[in-house]
Amino acid sequence: MTATPFRTAEEEQGLLAKIYTDGVQNGQAVHGDIGITYQIGLKELINRRILSKPVLESYYTDEFYGKELGLKAWESIQHLDMIPDDLAKKMAESTARNKLIVETYQTNQEKYGQTILFAVSVEHAIQLTAQFRKAGIAADYVVSSIKDMITGVTLSREENEKKINAYRVGDLQVLINVNILTEGVDLPKTQTVFLTRPTVSTILMTQMIGRALRGTAAGGTANAYIVSFIDAWDEHIAWVNPESLFVGNNDFQENAYEQKQRDLRMIAISKIEEFARILDDSTDTSLLEKVPFTQRIPVGMYAFTYLEENGGIEHAYQVMVYNSTQKAYENMMDSLPDLFQSFHAEEEYLSEHQLMEMEKQCRDTFFCGEMVPPYEPKDVIHILKYYAQYESVPKFYTFDEVDRSKLDVGVIAQHIWDEDMGERKKAEYIDKIWNDADDNMLRLFFGKKLYFLRQLDIELMKIRYPDIYEENVVYETRKLEELSLHDIGKVNPEMELQLREMAFEKAKTSDGNYQCAACGMKNHSRACFHVDHIIPMNQGGKSVPENLQILCRQCNGIKGDQI
Repeated sequence: MTATPFRTAEEEQGLLAKIYTDGVQNGQAVHGDIGITYQIGLKELINRRILSKPVLESYYTDEFYGKELGLKAWESIQHLDMIPDDLAKKMAESTARNKLIVETYQTNQEKYGQTILFAVSVEHAIQLTAQFRKAGIAADYVVSSIKDMITGVTLSREENEKKINAYRVGDLQVLINVNILTEGVDLPKTQTVFLTRPTVSTILMTQMIGRALRGTAAGGTANAYIVSFIDAWDEHIAWVNPESLFVGNNDFQENAYEQKQRDLRMIAISKIEEFARILDDSTDTSLLEKVPFTQRIPVGMYAFTYLEENGGIEHAYQVMVYNSTQKAYENMMDSLPDLFQSFHAEEEYLSEHQLMEMEKQCRDTFFCGEMVPPYEPKDVIHILKYYAQYESVPKFYTFDEVDRSKLDVGVIAQHIWDEDMGERKKAEYIDKIWNDADDNMLRLFFGKKLYFLRQLDIELMKIRYPDIYEENVVYETRKLEELSLHDIGKVNPEMELQLREMAFEKAKTSDGNYQCAACGMKNHSRACFHVDHIIPMNQGGKSVPENLQILCRQCNGIKGDQI
């Protein structure tokens, strides 16, 4: 009996059917076929009210964490799912964050009903309990019977059970806990889960949201509200987005509208860091700002999970893909088998050195040239880790249901400009489109009105001053022949791309393969070769393209004079 009979890796699909070949079909025993005796899907379980229908909501805290996060702390989060004490303390003591959590429940108390809240720490649980009670909401907290080293709080198993029972009979509306209500506790009247503690573990996330998924036919509720409180992080940490657990085979959406809403929430969460950077005056985001806004909306995503070697934590990732990077990702996915073969990468868990070298090869082969928005090296590394474990490319999900024209801030800005709106009329118009939109697309996408207003100001500035993003930087003058390809790429990404294309075209043989300039090895995939300056760029008065040739990985490890 299994709740996860499907696999995302193609080569693992159907393996259970090869083991279990005796089953039941139409009430009759069958042999030598797929051995399924009984099956039921998530959507049917929801339709039959055995499970609640998940309703996912997100609130943005405006809090920024992780600045100057050390390697040890980062590894504690990434590999052990443990937030360092000093960071947990900062989150627990955030007055604004705690106020948002309490007010969100207070405003929606009738809708949310009985709620289980997952807190960051014992201190956080205590702080929130006090704030809920101050707001007139019956709340209490349960923690492990092990003494907390920071607060000194110890609750016995009996005390915890007494509070859990008070919640079960309805005397408490909110039960706050720290990691002890994830499994083995039956609280069927739970209508809502508040996720105030981020996690990198898909297993923990599944357990947390599962507390509210008992349907009416099983003594639970019709809808389960999964409410996330989302912070901005300076460091790249793979926090699990609860939306990702319902992507693919777990699809529970009933119609295109619900899928569009989910897609918008997925996109919005991925854009938080970008919007925050644009608000930060100390960060140069001019390259991003100058492109048409609709080009900054993803066209789809690769969604997948894999296991970390240390601790065995299962991570869920979503790699957002834009018009600027879509073709590059497609080419990379097609070349992954050749890439792994050329690096002799056969282990399930790759070393950091292997991952860095393979990511560099992907950058040079697929992601050179100007791409705005650009690709993220960390995204490529996650894909490489996934492929190493499953030898299969992750599945791509499109955002076709999202109408990008309704999110085009440039069009909104142009309308304001053409109508010559004064400040008062402009403010009224902005409030109207923000608050009165039938489908809430702007609010879902931007999350915060401040992010929307900042982007609108940028688009109005581009209309008023069309030359504002013209390149005015004067670079240090150096001969092109003296620069490496990477240095050329920093000054002129398109020239780097053109030079690499020239080198490969020059190395192409009549049979359609590419040939190493040193040893003559041939292969159809560019991922097996490296473009380099085999002879000095300024030697013999030759032009740059003549001096660029391709080497296989083995020859690339040998110095030029040895070749």
